[in-house]
Amino acid sequence: MPSLMNDYVQVLRKGVLSYGGSQMWSSKETMRICGCGAVAAFDAYLYLSGRQKEHMTDEEYLRELEAVSRRYFPLIKPFGINGLLLAVGMNRLLRKNKLPYRAFWAVSGRKFWSRIEELLSQDIPVIFSIGPNFPALWGKHRLRFYKKRPDDSYLPSSSAIAHYVTATGCDENWLRISSWGSEYYIKRSEYDEYVSRYSATLVSNILMLRKTS
Repeated sequence: MPSLMNDYVQVLRKGVLSYGGSQMWSSKETMRICGCGAVAAFDAYLYLSGRQKEHMTDEEYLRELEAVSRRYFPLIKPFGINGLLLAVGMNRLLRKNKLPYRAFWAVSGRKFWSRIEELLSQDIPVIFSIGPNFPALWGKHRLRFYKKRPDDSYLPSSSAIAHYVTATGCDENWLRISSWGSEYYIKRSEYDEYVSRYSATLVSNILMLRKTS
């Protein structure tokens, strides 16, 4: 199972360590409504820079997230930020901090899962988009998220539409993700069906981070 080699970003909130950050912690309405892309990108940056070990408090995390979002990932309510602009902002953030990676938006459908496996095996988190319904943007079809139980079974727990998450591990059937500060799983076959029936690879895709040196 390709997986990140180190613990993922953990934020201390109400005495509990999270699994990644969450836009829902913010007091700012725009961040709460459409900040998932900024969170996914910021968490990936923290991981690649080795800062996931800092265990920031939620106040410290939000202060830095919101500053980074203003400069690199400007959000437009209710749309948030699209994949191309996310890549532009990520490349600016990586250059500013002298991290040897380059961001690219989108891969072809036939290479989609193999690219995710390749990046995770290189210890690179994958920013992953569950796009809106397309072309019927007003559609309400959603993708299920699951929680993994102690007996290794999976229980439906939540769902999402027009949402960015960060992939941290996968096997032939499941993708492990960080979303809303928690660990969830996506069934790969259900994601493929969601994209083919209700969305499109143009908007349901990944932001790849390639090492440059």
